[in-house]
Amino acid sequence: MKHIKDLSSSSKGEIINFINSFDYIFSDIDGVLMLATTPLPGAAGCIDKLKRLGKKVGFVTNNTISTLEEVKRKLSHFDVTDQEIVTPVLSVVAYLRKIECPKDIFCIGGHVLRDTLEKAGYNIVKIQVDELKEDMALLRDVCLEFLEQSKNVGAIVMDLDVNFHLIQAEAAILLLNRNPTMPFLVAATDDSGPLTENIEFIGNKFYVEAIERITKIPCKILAKPSIELKHYLEERFDIPQPNRVLFIGDSLTSDITFANRAGFQSLLVLTGQTKLDDLVNWQHQDENRPDYYVKSLNCFSDLLTGLNII
Repeated sequence: MKHIKDLSSSSKGEIINFINSFDYIFSDIDGVLMLATTPLPGAAGCIDKLKRLGKKVGFVTNNTISTLEEVKRKLSHFDVTDQEIVTPVLSVVAYLRKIECPKDIFCIGGHVLRDTLEKAGYNIVKIQVDELKEDMALLRDVCLEFLEQSKNVGAIVMDLDVNFHLIQAEAAILLLNRNPTMPFLVAATDDSGPLTENIEFIGNKFYVEAIERITKIPCKILAKPSIELKHYLEERFDIPQPNRVLFIGDSLTSDITFANRAGFQSLLVLTGQTKLDDLVNWQHQDENRPDYYVKSLNCFSDLLTGLNII
């Protein structure tokens, strides 16, 4: 079992060796660089120092309720380009094109996912989500009508939908029961995400897992912590050696697990979902264990300054 090292307690030589061990850096956004729309202290300066050291930086989020333009504006303090931003929606479109998916799609997700799919040329087939009466015959008719109009659906694409309706999950179940080999794609699946320091907003994991359990068909996740994201990053950023990549995140189950599965190095920050108590009283799987942790990117920035190598 790997020991979790506090980078700030490491020797200068160990920190320099660590810095020299990676060429690429991917950072999560929420809980690492930002809380909601507020940049975390020192985060922008840390990213700037890493770029000045010659590191290639990308920003990888599981957020699908913001457009690429909105994410870029949110990161205005970090001097980012479109090429440096990776969202689950971009991964979804790339995967659908890769498998040459038919144009009809059933989608549970927000307007950003739906709009992006439509702009990419896909037709979204919908099920009635208006207020439904608690009537079994009526619910049966809604299901039968959906099955009729969804005969050409080539894939199910799911993500967080803050306006989620139970009947949408039923529609996905109907499609998978009819065609168990249909691609069942999930842009991202998180238990929750940070809105503020004290507020976590529930994610889509609860209804994704319910559909999997009822149909006994696993979904294919295209965002953290899925290995599919590793393949997308390798192709997009032309990464020759996974072990020369550092992933910085705040979530053990999303960011750090992804880094371990991908063969990346990992650095955990304690400004988001994970707190020091989670590390001291370890109750997680070994694949959730980071290589290093620091209190914040501000702390990491101070360590870089102390090395006198910039």
